[in-house]
Parts: sequence; C-alpha cells; structure tokens
Amino acid sequence: MWKLLSLWTVLVMAGGLKGSSAQFSDIFDEELFIKPLPDKFVYSYFQFTTRWELGKNDSLLHTNLVSRPLAELFHHFGVQELHLSFTYGLWRYESWGYPVTDAGPGAEVWAWFEPTTDHRASIDHRWKMLCGTLSGLFCASLSFIEPSNTFVPVYTLRPQTHHFPGRPEPILRYAALPREIVCTENLTPWAKLLPCRSREGLVSLLVPDSIYSSNYHSLGVHIRKLCGDEACSEFQLEVKQTVSVVQDLRLFGGPNWSIRKLFGQGMEGSCALATTSNVYVDVTDSEGALEISQQPDETILSVRGGVRTQLHRFDVKQFEAITAKGRRAMFNVAVMDKRDPNVIVVAGPPPLYAKRFILGVGQERGKIVTQITNAHWGALDLIVFETIPWFVPVYLHTLTIRRAGGERIEPAFLHYTPGVQRERPYGLEVAFRIPARATIELSIDFDYIFLKWQEYPPDANHGHYIPSSIISLLLPSARNYTSIPREAALFRESFNATQLAGYFLQVRTEALLLTLPTPDFSMPYNVICLTCTVVALAFGPIHNISTKRIVAKGKEKDKVSLGEKVKQFFKINKKPTKEEHTASTEDLNAPDTE
Repeated sequence: MWKLLSLWTVLVMAGGLKGSSAQFSDIFDEELFIKPLPDKFVYSYFQFTTRWELGKNDSLLHTNLVSRPLAELFHHFGVQELHLSFTYGLWRYESWGYPVTDAGPGAEVWAWFEPTTDHRASIDHRWKMLCGTLSGLFCASLSFIEPSNTFVPVYTLRPQTHHFPGRPEPILRYAALPREIVCTENLTPWAKLLPCRSREGLVSLLVPDSIYSSNYHSLGVHIRKLCGDEACSEFQLEVKQTVSVVQDLRLFGGPNWSIRKLFGQGMEGSCALATTSNVYVDVTDSEGALEISQQPDETILSVRGGVRTQLHRFDVKQFEAITAKGRRAMFNVAVMDKRDPNVIVVAGPPPLYAKRFILGVGQERGKIVTQITNAHWGALDLIVFETIPWFVPVYLHTLTIRRAGGERIEPAFLHYTPGVQRERPYGLEVAFRIPARATIELSIDFDYIFLKWQEYPPDANHGHYIPSSIISLLLPSARNYTSIPREAALFRESFNATQLAGYFLQVRTEALLLTLPTPDFSMPYNVICLTCTVVALAFGPIHNISTKRIVAKGKEKDKVSLGEKVKQFFKINKKPTKEEHTASTEDLNAPDTE
C-alpha cells in the first residue's frame, strides 16, 4: 500500500513539474567573450541573457528563470525599457577600441515609462520610486537621484524596444551619479538575480578579488519589452546582465594568460538551467602566434562592415558531455603567446575617440572642453550630449565648436534646456559634422558659485563631479566595433551582421572633478568646541551644587600596620585571667562620675 502511495506521489510531482515547465517558455544563455588588447591588456565580457515569451494571460508576478524582483519592476512601475550600469575606471577608446556595452564612470540609469493620463506627476513619481527600489535591490546610492539631477534627452538616447501599435510614445528619464563607488556589495545582489546565482556556470568566475583588482570593470542590467509577433498580441521580456573586465597581463607575469589565471579559478561546468554556454576567444591577426591549450569546438570567421574577425568557440556543455565523461573536471582555456615579448604590437586608432577636461585659472570662471578626434577617412555626423549640474551655471552664448586650426564649425541643430538652481540640471545636445582626419574642440564657459554649507558633501575639499558627456553617431565601418545589433539578443548573433545603415556607437568621456569655492569648515568646528566647553564648565558646577548633598566627613583613622593586626588577633583569642575579669566587672558596676 505504501509503495503504491509513494509511486502515486512521484507521478503527481512529475506531472506537476512537467506542467510548470510547459507553462513557462523562457530560455537562458550564458556567453563569455575574451579579447586581447594592445599594451598587454585583456578584455573579458560576460553576458547572461534570459528571454521570456509572455502570452495574453501571463502575469509578470509568476516567474521561472527571470528574477522576480526585475519582473516586478516592469509590473508595478510600467517600465518598457531599463538600463543600469555601475562602472569603475575609464575605458581607453584610443588604444582599446570599443567595448561591447559602453558605460560611464559611476552609476548610470535611464528608463522608458508607459505614459498615463497624469502625464508629468505620475512619471516623476514612478521614476523616484523606481530609483529607490533599484537602490535597495543593488545596495547602491540610487536613492539620491531626484529632479535636481534628472534630465530628459531628446535625441541622444533612443529606445531599443518595438513600437507598440495603438500606444503613445514612451517617456524617458535619465540620471547619472559619477561619484558612486562600485564594490562587492553591488556584485553580490547582481549575481543573485541569475538563475544559477553565483554557484554554477560562467558567473562562478566572477570572484570579487579578481574583478575589483582590475583596471576597469562594469556591471550592467538591461531589460526591455519586445513584441512576440507582428500584431504585438504576445510579448517577450528580455533580461540581459553583463560584466566587462579589463586586466593588465603584466600583473600576471607576462603575455600568457588563462581563465584560471585571470579569475583565480577554473569552472566546473555550465549552469544547469542554461540552454547554451559558450566561450569565445578573439584570435584575429594572431594565427600561428598563439598556442591554445585545447582545440576549439568551432572556428568562426565573421565579416562585418568590411572587417574580418576570427574567433575560437568553446562549448562548455559539450565539454561536460564528452571531455569530463562523468568525472569531475575543471574547464580552462590557456593561451601562450609565442611572439617576442620585446616587440610592442601597436594597433590603429578607432574611427572616433574623445577627451574632456576643464580650463581656467582661479575660482571665478572656467571652461568645459570636449575634444573629439575623427580618425576615419570620411566626415562623421554626431550628437554630443552634455548634462551639467545646477551648481555649475553655463552660458550658452559662449558655446563654440572649432577645428584645431581655428576654423569654426556651425552646429546643424542645438537643443538647450537651462538649469534651475536646486531644481533642474543644465542640458545641451549639439549635432554637427566633424571633418575627416580632424580634431575639434567643443567648449562652453561656466562660473564658480558658492553653495549653502549644508549642500557640501562630507569631504567638501575633494570636489564635485560633472557627469560624462555622451557622443552618439553611426559608424560607416565596423573597425574596432564589437557591439551587438539592437535587433539581436545574443553575442553570437553579431557575427556576419553587416548593417547597411551604419553601426550605432556611443562614446562616453571622462567625468570631470570640479573644485568649488569652499568655506572654512574649521571655523564652525572651533565655535562648536568653544561653546560646548563653556556650557560644560558653566553648567557642570552649578548642577553639582544644586543636586548633590554636602555631608561632613570625619577624619580617617591611621592605618593599622600588619604587626598591630597580628597582636590584636592574639589578644582577642587570649582568655582573660581572674583578676582581669574581676576588674572588668568592677568597672562595669562602678557609678558614673564626671
């Protein structure tokens, strides 16, 4: 009887699991792209993609592989697309080329919301609540995002979602916190959002000691809602979590590298919930110069925009099925460089790169300069987006765009939003054409102002940060370009993906550090110390006199020596004689006399 009941229980559980798996149509893929960079650096890009097909009757509150907190963001706040990044360091475009996913220093977040009847108040409220939720979810300072550092760019940022028929255009909000520090407290909750968390698969390589000792690292979360069919009757939720790491091989003892050496450990296997688990190694222009520890499962030759790229693909799923053969084995790819270590490989510059700095002397006026270099053979059309905090008042009439020789360039169009102190930042979007093989400088003047003493950060002498500017353009060539097309989801879908319209690129410059006039914060400190001392000296004695009782205390007896204590001890224990007893009795019976 018990055997029949247990068999029935197993069948019911199997049927329930089968029904639950059939209910969700979601797919999880994990990918790792490794590319050696010039100057003995190596770039590692992790991408974890989950795609969930949603029907008409499906709810975002019942999830399978997609993390429940991320799905609730779309459900409660009406978000169509969300981008979030935490970045430490600066990407060197001039020598490294372009990353797969670009991000500015610090924290950067922007989102598109579904419009409602209450247009402005509802969107601003949802934006504030969304940033507060993300702050608690990723243990970050995103709760400091408020209307005074939020901007709405018109041309620079465009949605990557589909246009839903019968619905109005989504509404954008953008904010950046360049002062945000990225640490393990951000990586741990980020990894918990993955289906296998940090235990299995490629995410197990993300050891904090290896990630946070690198020259550049960036965490990213990109979510968008797409149409599942032409009529948009069904939807698809795409969640993409990315990690970019750049490490200096000179810290590892030479040009040779391996996964175990870069991340401190190998990988036991892929995530059990992943459909595919691939590792791509870029070996372009290195054929015969590199020796790889194992044979790749596939050699890919990608031709994109007239640029040839050769990659080796290693299938971790196949490694588990064939190489391991039931025994425990660590997946590791080691690369040995046979080239002369004294020979420095110099790569050509990318088509476009930029720098940004502050000019000026003194604490009265200054100038923000963005220097853009076009190394391409033809002219390029681009848009420069500048968001400047409200405490840095800029003057639009001082905006100039000049070539290195002094020739002035007129902008094609200009969108300027004046800032309001303590309410709204300054916003500037300028579109112009940069000539071929030329360097231009875009500059605008500003003033140094005094702030209220409560508005200075705790380390006021460190300075205030100005977010990085964003340069957007369409590249005619895919040279040094590794990004994924907007219509694609996986990294493998970028192979042989030639785009006739051009390759969309965004370049982010440095975040500027501005030292505003700072009052003498030691003076309030001295006043506080002096006041507290006077109050303590004046209040203390008065309080003691009025609350304590004054009691007269007698003179203390002299201390008895150890010898006297011994004599007294033996004197007490000694029995009195008859005469002493009689004398003591007489003394007690004697009358009192004066």
